[in-house]
Amino acid sequence: MSETEPLLAQQLAQKDSVLNEGAKLAGTPASLGSSNTYSNENNESGDVEPVVQKDDALSPGRAKLMVSTLFVGSFLAALDMTVVSTLLPSIASDLSASSQMSWIATSYLLSCSSFQPMYGKLSDVLGRRELLVACNLIFALGCFLCGSSFSHDIWTLSIARFVAGIGGGGLATLMTIAVSDIIPMRQRGLYQGIGNIFYSVGCASGSILGAALQRTVGWRWAFLVQVPVALISAFLVYRVFRLPDHSPGRGVVWLELKQKGSFQWSRIPQMIDFVGCASLVTTMLILMVAITFLNDPSSLGITKWAALLVVLVLAAAIFIRTELQVDNPVVPLHLLLRNRTVLSSSFTNWFCTMATFAVMYYMPVFWQSVYGLTPWQVGLRSISNFIGISIGSMATGIYMKRTGKYRTFSLIFYVLFVFGMFTLLLSTFAREPSGYVDYIIMFLPGLGYATMLTVTLLALIASVDFVYQAQVTSIQYAFRATGSTFGVALAGLLYQAGLEYKLSKTVLKNQELLSKYGVKQLKKWCQEIIKDNLFDTSFDETLRTTTTGSFMFGSQAAIGFALIAATLGLFASLFTREHVLHTSVPRN
Repeated sequence: MSETEPLLAQQLAQKDSVLNEGAKLAGTPASLGSSNTYSNENNESGDVEPVVQKDDALSPGRAKLMVSTLFVGSFLAALDMTVVSTLLPSIASDLSASSQMSWIATSYLLSCSSFQPMYGKLSDVLGRRELLVACNLIFALGCFLCGSSFSHDIWTLSIARFVAGIGGGGLATLMTIAVSDIIPMRQRGLYQGIGNIFYSVGCASGSILGAALQRTVGWRWAFLVQVPVALISAFLVYRVFRLPDHSPGRGVVWLELKQKGSFQWSRIPQMIDFVGCASLVTTMLILMVAITFLNDPSSLGITKWAALLVVLVLAAAIFIRTELQVDNPVVPLHLLLRNRTVLSSSFTNWFCTMATFAVMYYMPVFWQSVYGLTPWQVGLRSISNFIGISIGSMATGIYMKRTGKYRTFSLIFYVLFVFGMFTLLLSTFAREPSGYVDYIIMFLPGLGYATMLTVTLLALIASVDFVYQAQVTSIQYAFRATGSTFGVALAGLLYQAGLEYKLSKTVLKNQELLSKYGVKQLKKWCQEIIKDNLFDTSFDETLRTTTTGSFMFGSQAAIGFALIAATLGLFASLFTREHVLHTSVPRN
């Protein structure tokens, strides 16, 4: 035996001793933040493989069953977001509230976006399964209130939608977080792609279901039919979704009950940053309210805008100060400030979501106002977007599973995303339909957006210690929610401004029209065009030409904004680092 062999044996024995000690610590709640979990926060190479409890791993069949259960909630949350789209006129007419119609959809979005960032931290303490069951029940309650006699006017219906949004936001966020507790990072992209398809199918089927029920049994049943589905989802989660004993997704409360047999509930205020939660919800709520009024800023008045701004600044200041000082922040702001990938992926998601939602809302407006297409014809031209999302989701997941890489692949598809936005902008310069091109023009934006959703989420999670994966996922959803609302609001503001500007330059200053109809009649028609976005101009060819040009100009402003946002998203993505996608899931 050589002199080095005893030394080598001694080193191996010491290594085994350390690993065994780490395995013992893995069962304690204190180990949630220990060095036994893998961390990429300060290790950009990401070459540290996580510690895994081999005797506590899920079988592949069990893991797939649990993920399938989660997708039910994801589908339900997506369906509810769009089920109202075809029902707004009928609901507003039934409740005699056409002028407040937008609040039916806005109230859901307000609560959904405001509460989403909290679910990550809350589920770390209380457990994923417990919060998923609670969110399903809250969602079911909100839907029941929407379909019952409680919603007898527009404001009670908006309150019911607000309640449903609290649960719906949790379903979407917690589904993504919980899948990360089950699926290794190397395979996570594939499952995220499947989840995106479920979400897209839910969005696509929501409007169809709403229209079908409204025609047969009434609009209230569009909400009531979701109640049993949510209850079934809650039951399935409770029965099927059982994480391994050492998984952080079990929650600190369960882990301590398992280990010690008791839990000091008085510690909850120390473990959950309630001041941060309250200030976060207040900040998000006021921000979302302000965004919804961007399309009509004058409706609030200077005094109310000033009050909103003051409260927003105060709430945001309290939130930031609290999160930087407390030991258990609801949102780990230090990761946003110190981790380049977290900041980059969040802003990539923010800008690309802005661009996508601007296009989703205002390309149909262009097709209807300029081409004169019916809703059915517009729907057919939107199918390519769904196909692009499906292909992009699956292709990205498969590529990441096989290679463990994402950066170069994502940059290629982000460029295609920007190019797709550019082609959409070019199409708005045509006064007549472009044939088969209109049916495929939405493909590239859908393809690029699906790739972005999958890559930014995986890069975000892979760049931080596993203990933070729930909280950074909530951050991602907060950026996505505000991005979608900002995108629609700013695109709408630019569309209206462009339309008004062009009408004043063409219709109101056209000498032929002025001599024929007079300035008073033309102003009246312009007001009707701006209000309803449609106007029958078939009686005058000159009026039809100038009005069509105004619709084109407004659409170009909205889609041009989408192109700028997509370009900013591409720029933000350049700062995302390549991190290792591990092949196992840490259980401590």
